[in-house]
Amino acid sequence: MSIQQMLLGSGGGLVHPFDDMGNFPGATRVGSTDVIYYGTSGTYQFIDPNSGASKFRFTVVGGGGASEGDDGGWFSNTAAGGGGAARGEIQTSATLDIGVAQGGASPGALGYTSNGSQSAYITGSRAGDNGINRVFGTGGNSYVKETTVGAPSGTPPYSGVLMSARGGSIGLSYYAYYANYNVLAYQNLTNYYAGNGFGYRYSGHGLWDNGGTGHINASGSGAGVNVTNGVTETGGMGGSGFHQSSGMPSSWKHPLDINGQASNGESTTYAGAGGGGGASNANGNVMGMGGTASGLASLLSGSGINPKGGNGTYLTTAATAGVAGGGHGGNSEDGNGATWADVHYGGSGIVIVEFLGF
Repeated sequence: MSIQQMLLGSGGGLVHPFDDMGNFPGATRVGSTDVIYYGTSGTYQFIDPNSGASKFRFTVVGGGGASEGDDGGWFSNTAAGGGGAARGEIQTSATLDIGVAQGGASPGALGYTSNGSQSAYITGSRAGDNGINRVFGTGGNSYVKETTVGAPSGTPPYSGVLMSARGGSIGLSYYAYYANYNVLAYQNLTNYYAGNGFGYRYSGHGLWDNGGTGHINASGSGAGVNVTNGVTETGGMGGSGFHQSSGMPSSWKHPLDINGQASNGESTTYAGAGGGGGASNANGNVMGMGGTASGLASLLSGSGINPKGGNGTYLTTAATAGVAGGGHGGNSEDGNGATWADVHYGGSGIVIVEFLGF
């Protein structure tokens, strides 16, 4: 039975909740479909106009990460990771809080102006969550929660928060192996982020896996609002950067490294996609393309939003930002000078709501 048939036969004054979008400030409806989305970073309140008779499915995506800068040379930037995702059904008369995360910020956006990789930026990007706010280059946390519960802070499991999605983390400069260097991406990651790399922030992740994670507390605060049919997904890993190293140890090697060429970001279903790896101006034969997010693209079909990771620099084409929680492409030098002070951001998170019926 279609939702329209259910509406016509249900009686009791029930209405399609999205027919009056004045009930959902800050949201946009996808045409005349059963889908709305919150695509601008901020906080919103969500109330069912049918006093809890409607069933909704929420898809929550964290913010995408940002990339360090670079200058010309035979090695380039890895790309930023995409935000994680949480997806589940909620039916309640209670008021819900929705948070849509900020994307991570580049060093230049945070006021770093010196050439070279910034250890304080790398270390700052590993810190715990602060609600929707970016954490240096790491994207913020998107969420759905009861109004009596605080925003996600620190690290999971975020007591009482119904659904949350952590932002993706940073892309790094100097992806290479060379005996006489001591500021290469592997060294900076293990020295300033953690010895286990992005696994420090995202439990269970490998060294280079900078995609965010999704989390569900099915019973929330215990006050009767529950998440059913909940699933989570990790954000896409950012791609590997171009390099001409010889003899790179396996422990240093990015898992998406393809014969030293810039590689594509990891694709996802509902989580933010990874950005594509960078290739400095005049180096490399391949553009690292941002991954795609097939499930998000299906939900948002007709909205004009194309969820993806950003592309990495290639020849004179500059890196681009991710969309809908996508990570930024590897921001290598693009022929217009060093990119250390470039101002850019990862893709903002997004929260999508589907009306499933009564």
